[in-house]
Amino acid sequence: MEIFNTEIIKDESGRLTYIELPFNAKEVFDKQKGAIFVIGTINDVPYRNKLISRGGGKQIMTIDKSMQKELDFIGEKMSVHITMAPENNEIENENSLIPSLSVSSIDVVTAIKTRRSIRKFTSEPISESMLNTVLQSGMYAPSAKGKCPCHFVVIQNRDMLMELSESNYNASMLGGAACGIVVCGDKNIEGIKEFIYADCAAAVQNMLLSIHGLGLGGVWCGVRANSDWHKLIVNKLNLPLKVDPFAIIAFGHPDEERVSRELWDASSVHYDIW
Repeated sequence: MEIFNTEIIKDESGRLTYIELPFNAKEVFDKQKGAIFVIGTINDVPYRNKLISRGGGKQIMTIDKSMQKELDFIGEKMSVHITMAPENNEIENENSLIPSLSVSSIDVVTAIKTRRSIRKFTSEPISESMLNTVLQSGMYAPSAKGKCPCHFVVIQNRDMLMELSESNYNASMLGGAACGIVVCGDKNIEGIKEFIYADCAAAVQNMLLSIHGLGLGGVWCGVRANSDWHKLIVNKLNLPLKVDPFAIIAFGHPDEERVSRELWDASSVHYDIW
């Protein structure tokens, strides 16, 4: 843990507010390659952020508008007391081994055409290999610039599933699901919100197709930003700063059948020009 005093600075353009580190973070945190994620406090206000290299062994950390508000920063130089430590994002070798996986019984095109949203489930639990397969499917989704900002929070606790279900009518199916997976976007990894939304959506679709291919059923429950449900999810899951819930997938062994339908619509296809 590094403890130091510095100043919050707003650059001449007015677009960047930051602090400059009084040490070389790559050397101090022994991180010569890749991004450095840090956690700590600024004047006792907790933060989680990513350092930006300025060359010559210098790094800065930007201060976003929400943090500026917390600190009562008004645009002029401000002295602050900072604690900073590297966030442990390293995965132990033994945990990085690919877990046991299940095999889909449906080819990808058939899975796309026949998948339907399932909202009723049996009490049968999900096997570990099936859960791992669904999670890995999300990890294989395309990602803007290969940044992969998605996190997956697995919920199997019945009380938590029921609370999330009862607090949102549109997510009532969570109460009967064997499992819920909260798909989150990390704003420290990808700062462009449109890319975070796209990456998370791609991960959700991959997981829903995987669920269907394994003979399970699932449904996408969207999380509206800044809604009461959004705030409840952040609080209940103790999500880190800048990790934002995008959707919850409720799934399990299906207790209903839904017939697939033909969705080809020639009027929605345009060649070369509208």
